[in-house]
Amino acid sequence: MDKYIIILGASRYGAEAAFQCGLKPIIVADHYSSIDKEIARLAEAVFYVRDIAEKTEVFYAVEKIKSLYQPVELIVSFTELGLETAAYISERLQLPTNSLETVMNTRNKGLMRQILQKDPELRLDVVSGKVSVLPKQFPYSRPAIIKPLDGFGSKEVDYIPNQQEWEKWLKRHQNSSHEWILEPYIKGPEYSVETVSWRGTHFILGITEKQTTGKPHFIETGHIVPARLEQQKIRQVEQVVMKALHLLNVQYGPGHIEIKWDVEEDRPVVIEMHTRPGGDFIPYLHQLASGLNQYELGILSYMDKIPLDIKPIYKKASLVKFFMFSEGILKQISLETVVNQEYIQNWAMYYQVGDYIKKAVDSYTRSGHVIVCSETVEESQRLCDNFIEQLKYEIVCD
Repeated sequence: MDKYIIILGASRYGAEAAFQCGLKPIIVADHYSSIDKEIARLAEAVFYVRDIAEKTEVFYAVEKIKSLYQPVELIVSFTELGLETAAYISERLQLPTNSLETVMNTRNKGLMRQILQKDPELRLDVVSGKVSVLPKQFPYSRPAIIKPLDGFGSKEVDYIPNQQEWEKWLKRHQNSSHEWILEPYIKGPEYSVETVSWRGTHFILGITEKQTTGKPHFIETGHIVPARLEQQKIRQVEQVVMKALHLLNVQYGPGHIEIKWDVEEDRPVVIEMHTRPGGDFIPYLHQLASGLNQYELGILSYMDKIPLDIKPIYKKASLVKFFMFSEGILKQISLETVVNQEYIQNWAMYYQVGDYIKKAVDSYTRSGHVIVCSETVEESQRLCDNFIEQLKYEIVCD
């Protein structure tokens, strides 16, 4: 008998994983979403709603789907804006899920911090709320980072070094409707930990080494798998991640936990947590390097079919590098050599000739990417540099 999974959001990796797990995916997407050919090929059906974050509207769509397709085994989302809706509907229908409370606590950085305060190792002194309630006096003796409470994709992240810059930020944002979180700036390299959970048992799928533009906006420019970390540091990172997942009562599915290694205190600090896979091709990089598919394992966890001996064994090293072109009109772009498909897994430009390239201010305004996989991190970096050298383009400023 056919079994179905409803996926909120047009996730190609999610649809592929569902198919591999023996489920027929039904996609519920925002009406403006573009459904690529691969999703269309794999999906049993696609239903459109105005907004997958609107719980009541999506619930009615799910009721309609259930009247047409039986049995529906799972309702999940692998995209940020569908997470709460998937948990809400799954709870109403008594399907396996992380609780709505858990999802809300991970999506809202202020709530997450309140919970992590219970453990001294996870504690971080933060201030949050609307601009009107934020302190006029800069509350730290060290620089800080401010970002929206429910933000993602490096959007509207700012570095605040002192009282003078804090006053400028408050003035610029005095009419903002957002809620914000202000937290001490942790000096040190960035990582993310990719996980999967099953009934409150957590498995580490790997650690990702992250590259960013640095202050003030910390736009992510690349990721490397496996992360180049000493074994002692890996153990410390894994320990704080396990604590955080436990405190936030994560029960099922994929997780993406962002970490900074505090070089001043020589310890890992949890920055953010998500009950979804990471973006920027991170799960794909891990699949290339270790063979572990976070989407498949996440779905299997809900189905009680997850293998209990999950441990990453790296046979390859992979990376993604994002292009950050200067602002202007793209006049031409070409490669001077044939792409070596043995190592170059994928590359794309997000602009076409004649388009105006915008200044990169977050993860959504980068110019393109290349994904490389080979025997070692060093070899992958060399191949990536060689590819970028062969990429010839002309940008004309206004």
